[in-house]
Amino acid sequence: MGVVAGTAGHVDHGKSSLMRRLTGVDPDRLEEEKLRGITIELGYVFMPLPDGGVLAFIDVPGHERFVRQMVAGVATVDFFLLVVAADEGVMPQTREHLDILRLLGVKRGLVALTKCDLVDADLQDLAEAEIEELLAAGGYAGSRIYRVSSLTGAGMEELRSALIEMAVLTDRSSTDGRFRLSIDRVFTLQGHGTIVAGTVLAGAVNQGDTLELLPGGRQFRVREMRVNEGRTRGAGTSGDRVALNLVGLEREEAHRGSCLATPGWLSAPTALDTEMTLLPGCPLRMRQRVRFHCGTAEVMARAIPMEGSDLAPGETGYVHFQLEEPVVSMPGDRFVIRRFSPVTTIGGGVILESDTAKVRLRNRDDRIRRVEMLAGGDLGGFLMERLKARPSGGLSISEAAREVGRTPEEMNEAAAALVSSGAALLVKDGSSERLVPMEHFQTASGTIVSALRAYHAERPLSRGLPTASVPKILSGLPQWYVKGLMAKLSEDGTIVKVGERVALSGHPAELTAAQLEEIETRLSEIDSAGFAGFEAAYMDAAVLDSLLERGLVLELEKGIVCTPAMARKAHGLLAERFGDGEFRLGEMRELMGISRRTAVLWAGLLDGMGMTVRNGELRTVGRSEE
Repeated sequence: MGVVAGTAGHVDHGKSSLMRRLTGVDPDRLEEEKLRGITIELGYVFMPLPDGGVLAFIDVPGHERFVRQMVAGVATVDFFLLVVAADEGVMPQTREHLDILRLLGVKRGLVALTKCDLVDADLQDLAEAEIEELLAAGGYAGSRIYRVSSLTGAGMEELRSALIEMAVLTDRSSTDGRFRLSIDRVFTLQGHGTIVAGTVLAGAVNQGDTLELLPGGRQFRVREMRVNEGRTRGAGTSGDRVALNLVGLEREEAHRGSCLATPGWLSAPTALDTEMTLLPGCPLRMRQRVRFHCGTAEVMARAIPMEGSDLAPGETGYVHFQLEEPVVSMPGDRFVIRRFSPVTTIGGGVILESDTAKVRLRNRDDRIRRVEMLAGGDLGGFLMERLKARPSGGLSISEAAREVGRTPEEMNEAAAALVSSGAALLVKDGSSERLVPMEHFQTASGTIVSALRAYHAERPLSRGLPTASVPKILSGLPQWYVKGLMAKLSEDGTIVKVGERVALSGHPAELTAAQLEEIETRLSEIDSAGFAGFEAAYMDAAVLDSLLERGLVLELEKGIVCTPAMARKAHGLLAERFGDGEFRLGEMRELMGISRRTAVLWAGLLDGMGMTVRNGELRTVGRSEE
């Protein structure tokens, strides 16, 4: 595991010289940087830690033109090393860098007061007092300041010990083991192809792993890798600098701002809901076009304060961003925004929810309430707000976890609390579960119960409603919802299944004596019709339905019925007359004494029951049901 420290400060205050003194490595890797004496791109140098890990220093640029590089670097740091030259003191970029550190959630750091060999103790005291005032205003009061000289080495060992102490106390544990890396460098090596590099934000990566490149979604296998420029063996874990050679990756497919991650985990939304704070003197107008920095990405965006008015300088509020390009991000990520022109830092904050719709007047209050819950850590309240917006669709716990940047375990705990309180219910959807609001579930339950009650009143002799009719009654609900609802009603004893039918519990499954008597009368009438069949139009529809669903009568065709006893009688006649031999339809008609049309109906019925077996124009006698 690696730890990352970001060096920040004004141009030419000695950051790179300080790194060379601490690590023995020159962080300036570009020829232009060496010629001009300033850092343009992010430079990385390493210092070993007592526990076998490494402390990586990001030498961020100090020149105003290159502040965006600094934002990209700070996105991955655990603590800062602010560099201030004793002969110049606090400068504009010193203040801006510290603002960016604060906005990006870097909570602690140290200060190196450099070039102390150039000024006397009084000027050093004056510079230190100025730094303390700056730190206090930025929320970093109490941060230790070390007076050093890169030229003479004075104070270096004290600073080195303080850095190691801070690194050892850093917790870089990943939340759930999934891998994530923000790419800040892309280059090619002859004989190797395209190489991408960045700092591991979460999880671990090994040679042979398959990773997803975002935006885009293509997957690549890790052919080769280096961790902390070869200083660390094995897996690249959270905080480590890794360079990855990916099989099949073309140079133009990856760029600064791209991300590599465990497949299926991250997305690249173009809309975000956030909580952000503006710097003093920096207002934010409705729909203002800004530079949005998140991780190593920089895109243009429109800022839409969710309360419906401009955000005042120094104010904290909820802001929706419409991004002009997708940015790989997730809730919990920090961001910074800068003016389009002149390019200065305005503010920053944290992403609360990704891939959100535009804020409309009609749903503004609900949206604000939802983001307030996320900002306050009220996951249960957030889930209920989401459920209210889509009651019949339910809410996948895994999808919700991804949208708000929480682990599945956290979301399952919140969902379980809602279920325990009776506010919601978990319903099976294949191998996963969806959360549905109890109020909507009870309404749907009432609908099916009312439908069954009406069906029983209309057809008291019927065993129940055909199950195939249930989805029609609950039209608009997905199949998993209907299935889960019926399972729940069955489980609590509200309904019972009777074959392919469903009925309310308590509905008489057995017929009364009077009903049985009426049925016996009807069956006698049907039997008396013989092979000609009984015209059911003369029978009460409810009684006929009851006879059919109980198998007491059989349909020759719609409206013409017979009894199973007559079917068995027909089978017996055919078996007695033809035995194992073949016969034609005409022979069957003559034997049974019926018309050709009726013979066709009987042939279809007996074929369907397996009592006869058709082979072209011929038939043989099949099995009996007895």
